[in-house]
Amino acid sequence: MLFRSASLHFARGLAFANTGKPELAITEANLFDDLRLNPSAGVRILHNNTVHDLLAVDAPMLRGEIAYFSGNREEAFSLLRKAVSLQDGLNFDEPWGKMQPIRHALGGLLCKHGHYDEAEQVFRVDLKFHPSNPWGLVGLIACLQGRLKIGQSSCCKKQQQACTSNVPTAKPNASPVADRENVLSEVEQLEDLLTEQRKSDWADFEISVPCLCCVESQR
Repeated sequence: MLFRSASLHFARGLAFANTGKPELAITEANLFDDLRLNPSAGVRILHNNTVHDLLAVDAPMLRGEIAYFSGNREEAFSLLRKAVSLQDGLNFDEPWGKMQPIRHALGGLLCKHGHYDEAEQVFRVDLKFHPSNPWGLVGLIACLQGRLKIGQSSCCKKQQQACTSNVPTAKPNASPVADRENVLSEVEQLEDLLTEQRKSDWADFEISVPCLCCVESQR
């Protein structure tokens, strides 16, 4: 019940933050913290992780989204990076201990504000952990399209280790024209991969953003 109750406050906090109600979001975050800091959370086990460790991932994500929608972007990005690090540190579990990859929120918001270098790396690592997932693909496509608009080449030339074998990567080339062609080619391949994937009978809703926090809040 502790994990369930905390998760409800977490979800309500995200909803309030995303709909322009920061005071209510903070109230929910405080209630969430009261539960996650309960000593019993450290001895309760959910599959391969303690409840304490699972809720520790959600804490900076919730505070990060509250910060973001309160206009404190740098604080938000810092908190979301911390949440990603904590999520990566969870014990292996199948299914994953935390089903929602926080990289989708971090990468999506970074991309939204033109931080294409970091956002691209975030999505390439996400696609390494969750190959061909549509939210990661949509995010990576948005990063590359953003680069094209401002005339940047893909940063994957410098971050090849973050790319995955099943996700095409732009080829290094000294020519800006060739770089642009490589990025255009990668975008086309990624869009083809996403289109083919969405033909599945299981794909019963459209995905246009890597995370709903990237959509303008409905206030």
